[in-house]
Amino acid sequence: MTLPTSTSSPSEHAAATAARTTLDRLVETWGRPELSGLGPEDDLYERIDSFAVVELLLETESEVEKAVGRYVPLADESILDSTRSPLRRLQSWFDYVAQAVARG
Repeated sequence: MTLPTSTSSPSEHAAATAARTTLDRLVETWGRPELSGLGPEDDLYERIDSFAVVELLLETESEVEKAVGRYVPLADESILDSTRSPLRRLQSWFDYVAQAVARG
């Protein structure tokens, strides 16, 4: 995982780290070790079902809230969109979470 740039705030960095931690935990929970080796350019959306997407979204929101001290909504119409989902590129997911924190 490539974390946000050095110009990112500590909250953005914490959010991206929380997103990675959540994914790692869920990969273990799902019993899907092949997902642990995904790189920043890999398509997670293609490899998990919609229930897993929703679980990842909700669990990441919870982890981000713990990391930054406030609730940050992550759900929007793009998450489940097969062409626009930030999960289409794993690094885009981490960036998406960090940007959501930056937006407030």
